[in-house]
Formats: sequence, C-alpha cells, structure tokens
Amino acid sequence: MRLNQTSSGRQAKEQALSLVELLIAVCIMAIVFTVLFAGISSTFNLIQVTRENLRATQIMVSRMEGLRLCAWSDDQLFNTNIVPPSYTDSFYPPGLNTGTGKGTIYSGTMTVTTNFTLDPPSTYNDKLALVTVTTTWTSTHGSVSTIHHRTMVTYVARHGLQNYIYSH
Repeated sequence: MRLNQTSSGRQAKEQALSLVELLIAVCIMAIVFTVLFAGISSTFNLIQVTRENLRATQIMVSRMEGLRLCAWSDDQLFNTNIVPPSYTDSFYPPGLNTGTGKGTIYSGTMTVTTNFTLDPPSTYNDKLALVTVTTTWTSTHGSVSTIHHRTMVTYVARHGLQNYIYSH
C-alpha cells in the first residue's frame, strides 16, 4: 500500500506547475496582451489619420470644383472676394463633436497664376490658369502632434466648364 501512496504522490508532483513555469506563463501573457492593445491603438490612430487625409482631399477638391464655375471673362476667377486666397475648414469626427471644440481644423491657401511657362511651350498658354490648393492641419494622438500638408495642382481653361454652364 505504501507503494501506491508514493506513486500517486509522485504523479501529483509531476502534474503541478512550478513557480518558475507560472512566472514564465504570466510574462508571456503580459507580452501578448501588450502587443494586442498596442495593435488596437495603432489601428485606431491609422483610421483617424486616414479620415483626416480624406477630409483634406474633400476640402481641396471642393475648392477646385467651385473655382471651375467662376467666369474667366468677368474676372470672377481673379477676384479675391469671389476666390479667397486663404480658407479655414473643420472636421467633426463622430463622437468628438460634443461641444468641446471643432475637431481638426484645416487651413489652406489657393493661388491662381496666369502667364506661367508650360514645358514644352504651347500656343494656348495665355488661355490657362494654374491653380494650386494647399491644405495644412495638425493631428494630435496622445501627446504627439504631427503637422500634415497636402497640395493639389490643376489647370483652368478660359473656355472651360464655366462658359458652358453660364452661357447655355
């Protein structure tokens, strides 16, 4: 009978975890949870930056499309009251517009340039205007602030879309 008690005591000792094994398992779980939560946090930051980039693109495209409707012949295109050289817009992400601010603030400039040089030179250079729209905003994620810049460049023709809409 003693043999049976000794053999069952050995089996119990062999099945139990030692303190070292337990500490190793806890360390591995801590590393796994840290990596998991860091991945989730990075994903949320990436989604926020993507939203801000998309909003900046929407603002610039909106400015350019509005500019295409200005009449060249009435000097609307070159009037700074109609086409302001600077602008400010904002982005209200879901859940953050609780009256604590305007979310991300976008500021930008829009320049309309005539008499620029095309490469290769063309005969219709005087019938084009070069439009440059630049948008700048600051992202804050935690304690880190990052300044972003986006620029779009396009051409507006003297006999473009604006003449078709207003004259027909």
